[in-house]
Amino acid sequence: MQQLFKTTLNAIKLAMLALLALPASAGTLGGTVSIAFDDGGWTQYQYGLGIAANYGLPGTIFVPTALISASTAAPGESWVVDWDKIRAFHEAGWEIGAHGRSHLRLTELTPDEIEGEIEGPISDIEREIGVKPVSFSSPFGAFTDETIARIMESYDYHLSWKGHGGRNPADAIDPRYIGRFEVTNNMSAARVCGEMVRAAQNNFWLVLLFHGIVDGNPVEYQITARKYEEIIACASLLDQKGVIQVKTIREAMEAIEAQ
Repeated sequence: MQQLFKTTLNAIKLAMLALLALPASAGTLGGTVSIAFDDGGWTQYQYGLGIAANYGLPGTIFVPTALISASTAAPGESWVVDWDKIRAFHEAGWEIGAHGRSHLRLTELTPDEIEGEIEGPISDIEREIGVKPVSFSSPFGAFTDETIARIMESYDYHLSWKGHGGRNPADAIDPRYIGRFEVTNNMSAARVCGEMVRAAQNNFWLVLLFHGIVDGNPVEYQITARKYEEIIACASLLDQKGVIQVKTIREAMEAIEAQ
């Protein structure tokens, strides 16, 4: 409990410093922030969902559906969660996106294999969750013009590394190449909080990408649960103050398309 208090207090300090950096005439700004997870890993459920839910924030999780179906539902035995855990994300207001079926590089597959990796997740997610996915994230960020064209026949949005480094200009969004800002263990929570404020100042849509979230020492593609909570608490406070709006990928795109 004491550690949670310290973590939350640190995040509030970060957010207040960020708010002080805004111009006096800022008022309600136009920034949007989305929280995105790739892979459906155990720590994303163990820490990611619970912490975000504590602050009332939604996100989007991209899942490799064949691996989810094959999960043993036991941490340490499977690196991905099972469908019950994905349903928990959905029930908490998260969007369920597709990350292929088997987490393979689309650029190395045959046309028939590509078809299965793109089309298969739709039937899997509809069967298990009851909703059709509209967002797709190419595994390993690997895609070609041909795979993008096929993806966009079945999905409305594609998340990628191409574009604006996750700082997507609201007036120049290409739904084929929605960029993401990957949060890594060498970044401070203050830097990420500052990115949210810059999104508000410049009317950007900032998509924050997280992979592993751990309680111990992070390695590549991981951050600590404490740092993650500081980022989430900062986002929550900025959202409450009207500086940003936290939305799922689908919600953010629908709002942008409606303008």
